[in-house]
Amino acid sequence: MQHHSIEQKNRLHRTFVGALDLLDTLGREPDRWEEECLSYALGAMACDLYSVAEIELDAFARPIAQRPPLEVLMLNERPQRFTKEMLRHGLDYVLNKASQPNADLAVPAAVAAAQGDFSLGSSSNIRSAT
Repeated sequence: MQHHSIEQKNRLHRTFVGALDLLDTLGREPDRWEEECLSYALGAMACDLYSVAEIELDAFARPIAQRPPLEVLMLNERPQRFTKEMLRHGLDYVLNKASQPNADLAVPAAVAAAQGDFSLGSSSNIRSAT
């Protein structure tokens, strides 16, 4: 398990919320690239892999013109799995789990509903930082 500072974790949690708030401001759900980045970031935070979450949140912020075209094409061929609401519930779960490390927390219904699709994307599930 990686060890990360409370400040780093809090910063990444705020960045995740900021990404969802940006989508709210734009009045839309995440596109497939954004959804993939946010769902991987959320999963990484749940596993205490905050360096991976940071890479995914950086990829979320990447301008459309800088996204790898082949990966975007592959993502766009798949149906959307997570909505902003589901991602917010997932973050709440991660934050509650972190504040109660020994508690047996139930997976939120919105997150559990999406657990049926475990298909792996491209061979590189972590976006390169370049």
